[in-house]
Parts: sequence; C-alpha cells; structure tokens
Amino acid sequence: MTSERTAVGYVRLSQQSDRSLATQRTDIRDYCTQSDLSLVEIYNEGEGASGYDNDREEYTRMLSYVQEHEIDAVVVRDHSRLSRDRKERLRLLLDLDTAGVELHSVERGEAVDLDEDWAYVLQAIQATTDDVEKRKEIERSKRETQQRVEAGHYQGRPPLGTRFDAAGEKLVPDPDEWPTIMDAFKLLDEGESYRSINEVTDLSLATISRLADRGQDYYHDLVETATPVQ
Repeated sequence: MTSERTAVGYVRLSQQSDRSLATQRTDIRDYCTQSDLSLVEIYNEGEGASGYDNDREEYTRMLSYVQEHEIDAVVVRDHSRLSRDRKERLRLLLDLDTAGVELHSVERGEAVDLDEDWAYVLQAIQATTDDVEKRKEIERSKRETQQRVEAGHYQGRPPLGTRFDAAGEKLVPDPDEWPTIMDAFKLLDEGESYRSINEVTDLSLATISRLADRGQDYYHDLVETATPVQ
C-alpha cells in the first residue's frame, strides 16, 4: 500500500565526502522506503555548487515545489547538503517547521523535532560548527592555491587531454585523450568543419570551438612533453 505521506529529496556533492550523488540518491530512496514516505522527486544539484550559495538552481526549485505543493517532508543525506551557511540553515529549519514540513536526514535517521527541548539549540550548534569548518576549509584551499601559484604549478582543473603528473604539480598529456585532441587540431589545420570533426573524433561542437580558440600551441605549452604518458 502506497503511503499518503510525500517527500522530496535533495542531493549536493561534497568535496570532502566519498558520497557521490548516485549514492546519496540511493540512500534517500532507501530511507523513504523504510520511513513509509512516498518520494516524489530528488533534486540533483550540479557539480561545484557551494553550500554558501543560496541561489542554487535545484535548491531554489526544491523550495518552490515545497511551497506550492502539499509535501510532508524534505529528505537529505545530512543537513549540510542543504546549506553550510548557519543563518540560511536555521532560517530554512524554521520555515519548514512553520509550514508543517519535516526535515529528515539519512545520517540522523529521523526528522528534526523543534518542539523537543534543546532541539533548536542543538541544531544551531551543528549549523555553526558546519559553517566554521567550511570557512576553515576555504581558507586552507586559498593558502594551498597561493602556494601552488607561487611555486609555478598549474592551478585548476586539467584541460581536456591533460592530467596532473604523479606529484600532482604539472600537467602531462593524458594517454586516453591527448591523441584525440591532436587529431582534432590536425583536422582544424586541414580546414575541416566543426561538424565533420565532431563525427570523426566524437568531441562536442563546444569543445572543438574551445580548441580552435586556444590553438595547439596553448596545449603544448601546458605540458612538459607532447608525447603521451604510457
């Protein structure tokens, strides 16, 4: 028999966790089944979305859906997935409680009960702890980035066709992708259209356009050698 109690889920990737979006979705589905909640939808936040950004697309969509429909619960892996900003987290808790919507977390194994003695205080402490830890994490990342820049190491995500060396400091050709990138440049030099290059290499038109804008010299300057690493 299907439960009449409905829920929506929300997932967001954490840089400090091995809990992938797929794992989070599975955890939420299992939790809803065990808790007799009928899961309507899971909102999947894209990669790189910060818990400090309250204008996240899927987060905003989820809140709008809850406001416009009769939803009984919001389910997340843990409360930090919703927000790392303590003020936003506590504001959301109060808004959901006022609307009669429960906030469940797989980690806690239950809903937050703000009518329980000290519940709000404990939530405030946890929200503040998450906030402080994230700010420290951001500061560490800034220091590490500055150190890498000062040492002359590449900073950022390796461009398509490259990867970091074993020390994680310099870029080298990726043996799986570099040949395809070089084939694309060869076809560009021969005057082939983006569409024909797409058909030959299976690279997206947007990627081919970026390659054309950057030029082959840009890629060779990035890596220590143009010979793919075996």
